[in-house]
Amino acid sequence: MHRRRSKVLYGILTAALGIALTACGGKEGGKESPASQEAAAKGESGKRSPAAKVEWTPALTMGQPAPGLFESGASGGGKFQVAATKVVKGTEKQLKEGHYIDADRTLEGGTPYFVYVTYTLKEGKPSVVNSDLNSGAVILDENGEKAAERPVVHSGFGEGGCPVGPVYMSWDIGESRTQCSIYIAKMGAKQPARLAWSATATTADEFKKGASWAWVTQ
Repeated sequence: MHRRRSKVLYGILTAALGIALTACGGKEGGKESPASQEAAAKGESGKRSPAAKVEWTPALTMGQPAPGLFESGASGGGKFQVAATKVVKGTEKQLKEGHYIDADRTLEGGTPYFVYVTYTLKEGKPSVVNSDLNSGAVILDENGEKAAERPVVHSGFGEGGCPVGPVYMSWDIGESRTQCSIYIAKMGAKQPARLAWSATATTADEFKKGASWAWVTQ
C-alpha cells in the first residue's frame, strides 16, 4: 500500500513539473515563439537595418537631352524632349532692381540664378501654347533637397537676366523653344549640386532617380 501511494504521488509531481517547464521555456513542439523570432530578426542590438540610401542617377551635362520624353501638366498635352542648356549666376543688384527683395525681405543677401531649359515637341499637340514648362525645373543640393526657389513672380526679365520671350500661336512637331526663369537661393542656403526636371517628382528620392544635370554656372 505504501509503495502504490508513492508511485501515484511521483506521477502527479512529474506531470506538474512538465507543465511548468513548458510554460516557462518559451518553446513548444520545438518551435520558437513569435516574440523570439522577431527578436532574432532584429539582431542582438534590437534595431532593424536602416533603409538603403537612394543614390543619384548619373548626371547629364548641360545641353545634353534627358533620356525619354516628358509630358508636362502645364502644356495640356504633348510629349517633349527636355535639355537644360545653361545656368547664369546673377547678383544681389539684380534682385533689388527686380524688386524681389521688396516683396520678400528674407531674400536679401541671396543669389539669383537664371535657368535656361530647351523643350522640343516630339509627340502630340499641346493645348496651352505659351505654357510654363519650366515649372518642372528644380535646383537641388547634394541631398536632393531644394537649394533655391522660384519666386511668385518668376520671369527674371531685366538687364542681365532672362530675355523677354516671344508669344507663340501654336506648337509644331520637332519645334524647339528655350525658356528662362529666375530661381533665388537664400543667404546661407546649401550649395546647389544638380538642376533636375520632372513632371511628377515631389520628394528628394524621386528627384534623385530622375533626370538631372551637373551644376555648372556661367
